[in-house]
Amino acid sequence: MNSRLFVHTERVTKDLEEYLEAHCSDPLCVQLKPYDSVLQELTVKDETEEQVLRDAHVRDAVAVIQLLMWLENVVPQGNETELSAAEYVNKCRSKQKDNRGPSFETISASGPNAALAHYSASVETNRRLTVDEMYLVDSGGQYLDGTTDITRTVHWGTPTQMQKEAFTRVLMGNIEISRTVFPSGTRGVNLEMLGRRALWEVGLNYGHGTGHGVGNYFGVHEWPVGFQTNNIPFRAGMFTSIEPGYYKENDFGIRIEDIAVTVPAQTKYGNNYLTFDTVSLVPYDRKLIDISLLSTEQRKWLNKYYETIRRLVGPELDKQGLHEENNWMLKNTEAFPELGSSASICSSSLTLIALAATLLHSVS
Repeated sequence: MNSRLFVHTERVTKDLEEYLEAHCSDPLCVQLKPYDSVLQELTVKDETEEQVLRDAHVRDAVAVIQLLMWLENVVPQGNETELSAAEYVNKCRSKQKDNRGPSFETISASGPNAALAHYSASVETNRRLTVDEMYLVDSGGQYLDGTTDITRTVHWGTPTQMQKEAFTRVLMGNIEISRTVFPSGTRGVNLEMLGRRALWEVGLNYGHGTGHGVGNYFGVHEWPVGFQTNNIPFRAGMFTSIEPGYYKENDFGIRIEDIAVTVPAQTKYGNNYLTFDTVSLVPYDRKLIDISLLSTEQRKWLNKYYETIRRLVGPELDKQGLHEENNWMLKNTEAFPELGSSASICSSSLTLIALAATLLHSVS
């Protein structure tokens, strides 16, 4: 009887490999096999796994909406901090069905602390939350039916025009990746520039990856899905984060992160094309959106996304008796006017041209 041990074969010492091979005449023989193929299959969720993951994100949205509404009400009083906000969102998640705790340490960052992409609040660095600074919260939960990871950036006072533009351009990058249609077998690295282009147009950028795979009650970073050069091609059923950002040193940080599942795209002529369906279901801060920068297609995508939030999260909020939170959600998912500026439409067309050139180059 043979046993297969799936490992990183390059991490097995020569002595161990020789030892195992020398004992292969025994009834129990251990075969070393690279586990890359196993990991790749784990990243593709079947229909049941996909549905329960979607369900987990609905309940997770309830917890994040509770946090955002609470912060909106209490921050003006001047008593809350980065640490108390992190504690509150963890508490909200703990009350959700099948929650088993955070999926990682919450990044709760205000003002200049948010300019550190992977900041961790401590007693020494803890800042009081105020209406004068932007606030970034990157958090997630482990549920028996799925793993979540979501980032929202908000401002409770009056943001500067630069903050609004930077936020909106980060949002544009998130939307452009989320709504793009691409051939099956496309690698994330060929789509990654869509998350950056709106920032590049004004000389801005960010210094971290644009997304990573997400497991099903598993690791919140599920390799090898994502947008880097060493990630595998996208297939239907893969879950990935989409998280462009912008960070102004010693001032503020912005990140908008959603989880999306790769699904078949309904195209007019082509078969075997894919797109993304966003499963994170929390509205963005309207105060930070400069609607004049969004194209008509981006506005339509945003309004459709908000309709989905209302359809899926609204009943769950009512079911849990969170009627005030439901009213908050409805107010923050009101539709935007859908006629975009010609400049935004032109920019969106240029983005599609650039993407086509990138895909053709990768094929050739």
